Amino acid sequence: MERQAKWTQKYKNSIDCSNPKGFSQRAHCQGRKKKKKSKASLLTSLNRLAMHFENQNIFEIADELNLVFHKIAKKFKPTYNVPFPMNLDDALNNYDSNNYEVDSEGSWEESEPISDFREELSDAELHQPAAVDDNHIIFYNEDDDHVEVMNMIPEHHLDTLHKNPDKQTKFIKRADD
Repeated sequence: MERQAKWTQKYKNSIDCSNPKGFSQRAHCQGRKKKKKSKASLLTSLNRLAMHFENQNIFEIADELNLVFHKIAKKFKPTYNVPFPMNLDDALNNYDSNNYEVDSEGSWEESEPISDFREELSDAELHQPAAVDDNHIIFYNEDDDHVEVMNMIPEHHLDTLHKNPDKQTKFIKRADD
């Protein structure tokens, strides 16, 4: 009678792939890396396909592809080492408060001026680690222990975003900007 040894999930999770011990752990880490890579390429392909249908104004198919993308993306949790060189208060200072609004909840219609957003935050929240790109602030929410992204909306986009009651119209105008 042959005996098969199986690794427990706890053991698999405990393997340090930056320093695998022995051939078996190296093979396990290579398989894990390959699996992540194939999921990432699937997500990239879905995104490209959805963008193609959006550009062709075939929004029903694009929406369905986006739903599939998000369903798969929820299961795919890559890890990133993101430097946070500043705090949230400094990150907000990177944007002209007269020309930008904050979309902190992911609802374009409910964006608010930077000054109003600042007033709602406590001193501790304003000192959370953050990073900035052209139209986003990425910060580490220490209370909820996760990374959040806020959209910073330029003033010239506000008319386009706020005056569209129809979801598809808003989508078309955003895509054309």
